[in-house]
Amino acid sequence: MKKTNSPYDHQWQQLRKRYLRAFPMCQVKGCGKKAQHVDHILTVRAAPHRRLDITNLEGLCHHHHSVLTAVYDGGRVVPYACDEQGYPIDGGHPWGAATGKEAIRIVNATHDMSPMDRAKAKRQAVLGRT
Repeated sequence: MKKTNSPYDHQWQQLRKRYLRAFPMCQVKGCGKKAQHVDHILTVRAAPHRRLDITNLEGLCHHHHSVLTAVYDGGRVVPYACDEQGYPIDGGHPWGAATGKEAIRIVNATHDMSPMDRAKAKRQAVLGRT
């Protein structure tokens, strides 16, 4: 039975088909496999208004979709993810630590990233900037 009010309605299915026709290859740098999934960079839960925003989408092969979704849904930091200027996305990155001991504590701490920060980290990983 089809769920009502699903974000993956007929409009989404049509957009997904058009997107995969326009961008048929996985967008992970160096992958080269056929894209099978259209992924929301910033999730529908975090930004429902961007559900059908083509600039918030990326085509991914099954493997990369699974890996990136697991990282995002698990709330883990994508290792070495940086912004476009090369600075760490994670505000608690060890580079900002005063001592080596503090850097180790930061590295070993559990990171709870905001949905926007996780989306940025995910996007950087997809673009090969990790």
